[in-house]
Amino acid sequence: MLHEVWSLLEVENGRLTDMACKMASEARRTARIFSADACGLVFGSFPSETLEPLNWYGLKKLYFFESEPSLSPEDMARSIHTAASESNPLLILFAGTPSGAEVAARTAAALERGLVSNCIDFELDDGKPLARKLVYGGKAHAVYSWMIPAPYLATIDVSSLEDARDKSKSEPEVISLKIIERQSSTRLLRKWETGLTEMDLNEARIVIGIGKGVDAEFMDAINKLAGLINGVIGGTRIAVYSGLMPLERQIGTTGKWLDSDLYIAMGISGAPQHTMGIKEVKNTIAINLVKQAPIFKYTTLGIVGDLHQVVPELIALLEADLPEKK
Repeated sequence: MLHEVWSLLEVENGRLTDMACKMASEARRTARIFSADACGLVFGSFPSETLEPLNWYGLKKLYFFESEPSLSPEDMARSIHTAASESNPLLILFAGTPSGAEVAARTAAALERGLVSNCIDFELDDGKPLARKLVYGGKAHAVYSWMIPAPYLATIDVSSLEDARDKSKSEPEVISLKIIERQSSTRLLRKWETGLTEMDLNEARIVIGIGKGVDAEFMDAINKLAGLINGVIGGTRIAVYSGLMPLERQIGTTGKWLDSDLYIAMGISGAPQHTMGIKEVKNTIAINLVKQAPIFKYTTLGIVGDLHQVVPELIALLEADLPEKK
């Protein structure tokens, strides 16, 4: 079945994640490049209605592995390995999330196939699939090819994914497959929800960015605002050098590239090194004292004002809108 592109669609607490919908969309886009059928891989145990959102992504088939929520990455990889050995798809895609990357690596090892990580695009060259990924902090692209037969495996850079629904609704054919379980060398002990301060910037839907205009004394207000809007805090290179943010929360060409729904830039002038990292953000709000600050060229809404006045007023408005505790 070299005419199929498979995509692992992640499930959390019995529901498809936002990343699952993005990977379904990526499967359809990639399948078009290779003139193939887009197919999804789903693990879990839940009502069939849970899969209804996937009817809007043009998937031809849905390979469903009924399993317990605690299924280990090893067992998932074994199951995909068995299914791929029998069906021989052209390409198997995984989200570049921690769980997706682990299952991808284990599946590649089981299939004895190469894995290209953090891809942003694919193309055909004389009938041969190629994978494209960012290198040198996003300043250049590198193109990779697989030197062995299909199936080819790749993880997708999550910042390059988007939830693009099809115009028409079509229900994919659901094919039930068996889980391949063996004595695993690892087991899931527990799962818990991480706080916003621990969430990776690439996974956050709302991000607050702080720059030179924010000092340590004002961080309490920034943290309070973040808590009210369920936002994650990142910063510019200056904020990192000032000790306000750890290096892993730097936004820009030498840091994280955001794909959030909302980005709030606090006291950020808008240097090219920073704005390159927010190109894919859907909506940007900037607060800056300088009317001519370059950051305003990239905003949906610009506020010319003092952070020390604007943020407390915004916090007061949000708190006033909270439901009263009885």
